[in-house]
Amino acid sequence: MELLPKYPAEKSSLRFYKYKFSGFSKPIIIEAYNKTEARQKLKYVIDQLQITNSVIDESLSLPIFGRTTKISDGMELTWVGNLSPTCWMPTEDFEKLNLEF
Repeated sequence: MELLPKYPAEKSSLRFYKYKFSGFSKPIIIEAYNKTEARQKLKYVIDQLQITNSVIDESLSLPIFGRTTKISDGMELTWVGNLSPTCWMPTEDFEKLNLEF
């Protein structure tokens, strides 16, 4: 019996970097393909929001198991990996494909 499913360990897969700041109850989540890209995006967010608090934690998650969704521009999106250039698809379109992740 195999304990772990065989998922490809692709270096180019999208990752979720979470940054917690002192004085904030919720983390800022950055979607990026690597740590360098995540930190560049984080710097942009910090500059735009004029955050002066320091980062107290950084964590990484991969959207591999189960179904991952998010709301973007008022639309619910589902993580579909390589099925879409952005790795996300409107949930309505995903459900029409009758696939299960």
